[in-house]
Amino acid sequence: MSIQNEFAALSAKELLAMIAEERTKLRDMNLKLSVGQLRTVRMVRETKKRIARLETQRSAIATH
Repeated sequence: MSIQNEFAALSAKELLAMIAEERTKLRDMNLKLSVGQLRTVRMVRETKKRIARLETQRSAIATH
């Protein structure tokens, strides 16, 4: 299953919850990155992309 299909089945409320969860995860990763505790820096970029995809899907639902 592709990522777009994964998000297409979610409601707006579920998308908002996932966005909040991903932003919390991103904030934690940025804190760990700043103190040198984060080993996989790539995860920061992937989390940002996931948030952008979720936001795009949320706006698509809001316009329909």
